[in-house]
Amino acid sequence: MRQLTGFRINRSGAVDSYIFEWVNKNDAGAMESYTYKGIEPPRPELLTAADNIALISAKMVSLSLTEKDVMDGGCFYGLKMEYPVDADYYKLQIKASVQIPWGYTFKYETPNWRVWYSNTKGDFNNTVKNAMQKLMQECWKYIDGERAQTKLTFTKEAAEE
Repeated sequence: MRQLTGFRINRSGAVDSYIFEWVNKNDAGAMESYTYKGIEPPRPELLTAADNIALISAKMVSLSLTEKDVMDGGCFYGLKMEYPVDADYYKLQIKASVQIPWGYTFKYETPNWRVWYSNTKGDFNNTVKNAMQKLMQECWKYIDGERAQTKLTFTKEAAEE
């Protein structure tokens, strides 16, 4: 069973790169770690899901920002996840930034947040859990090759063939 352990967007180069980390149990029962780095543009749904996680992370650290503030000037950088054995939760840590007055950027990191699998831990836990499920689905789609369609250009001769 694959488990996502990290996802980040590197925005420092000429093009963004997308780094995914996960573990998978091999045939012998041991956990193997994998990393994939891609520069192909993701589906827009992946970026939307990451923006939603940035918005949630601002609430986790009690930033007094509106959704518009985060969506206009927020930026998702990455997340790390841990899966404690025999626990009803996973640990989630998010790195993001928001624009603050006078043109400054505030970068922050949430504490290791427990996200409970059960629905008994309240509305905010369910919001985080549902947003993370959507993001994880989009991460797996990227890893499995489902990415944004780039513009294809054909010559007239190629189109006739």
